[in-house]
Amino acid sequence: MTSIFDYAIPDHIPENLIFALDGDTHPELKKNPFKVFANLPNEAPPIFFNPAAFQGAGGWSISDGAIIKEVLQSPELFSSKNNTGFSFLLGQELDLIPLEIDPPEHRGYRSHFNVPLSPREVAKREDAIRASAIELIEAFESKGRCDFVEQFAVQFPVRIFMDLFGMPRTDFDKILDYEYKLLHVSNTIETRAQAARDIYDYLLKLIAEKRANPKDDLASSILEFTVDNRPLTDKEIMGMYFLLFVGGLDTVASSLGFAWRYLASNPAAQQGLRDNPESIPSAVEEFFRMHSVVEVRRCVTEDMEFHGVQLKQGDFVNCITAVASLDSKEFADPLNADFERSPNRHCAFVFGPHRCMGSNLARLEIRIALEEWLNRIPDFSIADDADIDVNLGAVVSLAKLPLVW
Repeated sequence: MTSIFDYAIPDHIPENLIFALDGDTHPELKKNPFKVFANLPNEAPPIFFNPAAFQGAGGWSISDGAIIKEVLQSPELFSSKNNTGFSFLLGQELDLIPLEIDPPEHRGYRSHFNVPLSPREVAKREDAIRASAIELIEAFESKGRCDFVEQFAVQFPVRIFMDLFGMPRTDFDKILDYEYKLLHVSNTIETRAQAARDIYDYLLKLIAEKRANPKDDLASSILEFTVDNRPLTDKEIMGMYFLLFVGGLDTVASSLGFAWRYLASNPAAQQGLRDNPESIPSAVEEFFRMHSVVEVRRCVTEDMEFHGVQLKQGDFVNCITAVASLDSKEFADPLNADFERSPNRHCAFVFGPHRCMGSNLARLEIRIALEEWLNRIPDFSIADDADIDVNLGAVVSLAKLPLVW
């Protein structure tokens, strides 16, 4: 088993602030990460140095939900610039816009997405989203079993994104392959870097196609965006395309996987939603709270003392959104579902200026998936022989979820 002594720790880090958190030093992360995240305030200092973070490069992390929210809402101290790691994979600097643009410039880019991703506009896609859910479910409904991750959770958001962005359905398998190779940290850096370059090349062709033949889709709309009264540059357009490509695929798939694992393991909760379908929207919020799957990175902009800890300019800070969403100081009995919980100010979509642009679409996707699944699939459970591991990384996800009914 790996220990903290296997990592290089900078000399200026106090020993009492070092706490290693990864799948080797904390094996339960690979089985039930949310239990680990909920208990983190009892194990680690409020701000601690995790030598295992960022592929062993080390960085700060936070076990206090209120401090996480403070970091996310203080872009002047904690920058989002170049923090996703995709520039490294591509071998060139590419800001994912608006995610890697800090305020005040951020607003000029972000404002363009307020209308196309608003609740009203997203709701217009309900029929198409429902049709996709039904088509996927009907493919295995009569078989009495499926691998939910592979046969539904991964495919569903890809279909929806491709429709939103105006991509040809014939590219589905290609997009699915790119997404898997890029976003699963179990793949080698070389595999992920090649996938990033393949996506970049694919998007270059898509930009050219949308310029030549614009349609009523988000990809075409982006070509008409302006900032500071000028058209977007090609690099800015690519930054938006690339962000949207990666932003809504793995996160929704991961959220679906953990929600269905909970329902498959808790027949009473499953039956409660069948009996009271009007509770599904609030259940969706509770699933987001219980399984906030994203970890976001910020970069310290100046040397400072922050909550008694000396941070240096350039230090990375990792914010585990699940820690804030499972904070027992804010949420009673945080590891158990309360489908009537109110208020429910979870951190699944992050706080501050970089709050997830696609939150309305994600909510709609999971609500529809629940409605159609519960309408069509009888009582379901996890297959007896299942050994379910969790993929760790910037998005935690289930490797598989064999279900039977």
